[in-house]
Amino acid sequence: MKLIYKILDIDDISGDIYEIIDRFLKNIHDSSIYHHPSWLSAIEKSFNQKGYYLLVRNQKEEITGILPFFTVKSIITGKRIVTLPLSTYCDPLILNGLLQECINFIKKQFPDFNSFDLRTLKNYSNVLNEFSEESEYVTHILNLKESIDDTFNAFHPTSVRASIRRAEKNNLTIKWGETVEELKIFYHLELRLRKRLLIPPLPFKFFFNVWQSLKEFNMIHLPVIIKDNIPIATGFILNFKDTFYLEYTAADKDYFNLYPNHKLFFEVIKKAHQMGAKKIDFGRTSLDNISLITFKEKWAAKKEAIYHYHYPNKPIIKKEQNRLKRVLTNINKHLPDKLFEAEGKILYRHFL
Repeated sequence: MKLIYKILDIDDISGDIYEIIDRFLKNIHDSSIYHHPSWLSAIEKSFNQKGYYLLVRNQKEEITGILPFFTVKSIITGKRIVTLPLSTYCDPLILNGLLQECINFIKKQFPDFNSFDLRTLKNYSNVLNEFSEESEYVTHILNLKESIDDTFNAFHPTSVRASIRRAEKNNLTIKWGETVEELKIFYHLELRLRKRLLIPPLPFKFFFNVWQSLKEFNMIHLPVIIKDNIPIATGFILNFKDTFYLEYTAADKDYFNLYPNHKLFFEVIKKAHQMGAKKIDFGRTSLDNISLITFKEKWAAKKEAIYHYHYPNKPIIKKEQNRLKRVLTNINKHLPDKLFEAEGKILYRHFL
């Protein structure tokens, strides 16, 4: 059967075609929040880079496959095709036998773009023969049990269960944010976390656009943990189909002794249970970060490799990122908060 390939600009996806793509994503097993038009639209609005879908259709014009991607233009990192910026992973929703053909089709439509990156949960090494492969990151997936009690009992007895109980004794409360004020609370704590880690912060505009894009579909949640009217931990939590994503979380280190992160995580897990979710994605972790991997595994979350494929064989962006990281680590130790925030606004559009 002859297949039809078509590339759609994310700006053109509305009305009927939006509904068709949304329905396709909800009915296919491997789709995630990162495939959704609302996610792509938020990234495009935030960084002035272009988002697209490659649609694969059969002769009846029914969608049989989707590959979202961005074209990234940068004076620092060149012209790149990325699946998908700021996304933990984004597997091609395409039959393996068609994947290389689809990639070739995209490359022909954008001949000036000289590199192609994919981040996936599946291993495509037998398919992407021209691509190099790296696996320097993992995610952790918690499969929720039938009841919240059964899920709770699967956690590590001292590191997690006892810490959750201590948080309860410390009279921490949860508020589910619904306004931009809670979003600003999240961003304030996120900035403090990034400054502590000496990592450039994502611009507030990105979080605002994601929140605006997803909130009308109830695909985003802003939990805030409070102690004596003071916000001490917060999260930027996504959900799609049967999965909640702990996309970004941050806590005030001055209150770590009250176990705010344990309270935050467990409240999100309870919310997921209430909404009928089956899984919690704990987010990306570097294989070098043994302590964070251990922390996530004590929540009974199972480690899954994230594969990063590059064409041509050596990733252009990685060399630049490593060089920049060394420089910024020293600079950010002394950078005032306003300049630190501005740094993220300037840099991220080049390193998506």
